[in-house]
Amino acid sequence: MADRYGKVAKALPASSILLIRDGMGGVEVLMIERAKTMKFAPGAFVFPGGKVDATDQQNWRWQGITTGRGVYRDFSFRVAALRELYEEAGVLQIDRPRRNTLFGGLPFADLVRYSGGKLDIANMVPFAHWVTPEPMPRRFDTHFYLAEHNGQVAQHDGNEAVSLKWVNPRKVLSDWEENKVPLMFPTRLNLMKLARSSTAAGAIQQARRAPVVRTLPVVNMSAAGVKLEIDRATGYAVTSATEKELAVEAGGVQKKP
Repeated sequence: MADRYGKVAKALPASSILLIRDGMGGVEVLMIERAKTMKFAPGAFVFPGGKVDATDQQNWRWQGITTGRGVYRDFSFRVAALRELYEEAGVLQIDRPRRNTLFGGLPFADLVRYSGGKLDIANMVPFAHWVTPEPMPRRFDTHFYLAEHNGQVAQHDGNEAVSLKWVNPRKVLSDWEENKVPLMFPTRLNLMKLARSSTAAGAIQQARRAPVVRTLPVVNMSAAGVKLEIDRATGYAVTSATEKELAVEAGGVQKKP
């Protein structure tokens, strides 16, 4: 919430990635289960991601070890998404590595450099942009990216992520309807958006064509309760969060036995 002087909390830069591949039943996306000890959305199923840190913003640190020409306007967001992907799911999205990278202990930039390849930021496609509502005490300005999996085996970190799996978007949405999987509002809507494509290539192509609209949900409080709504112009078929999505973000995750 705003502080006692009426100031709105700053939205911190953050990134998330929808890593996709083709599965037996169509396109699949990598999702992780957040630890129940996390302060925000404990137990929820989400895409790998987190805050942009200082090293992600130090362009000199990444010179010569990223794909693409020049520096992208959203460079630090792209780096952060791939760093979080590695930290949470063990997947290193690099182009043509020359050395085995299955070891820990090195800072992320050094790990990429040691691999002999380049961090593949050029093949990341902007997919969505969500900003935490203004009344919230902890706010994030999150850029979501779509990228095709490079084939490396994923493995959860056992800390923030307690499990991970490749899921068909339509299947996980069906599970959500049946209260089998807890999802946050942005996660569900981005799954709905991804579910419009049946293949990884098709999803990438569609994302390249579609404009990314900044989505800032509005919180409306009344005697009837709390509502979280977004503008229809954002392009999602849904404009209001459900009570169970609000419960997930508040920490009250409920699963059907």
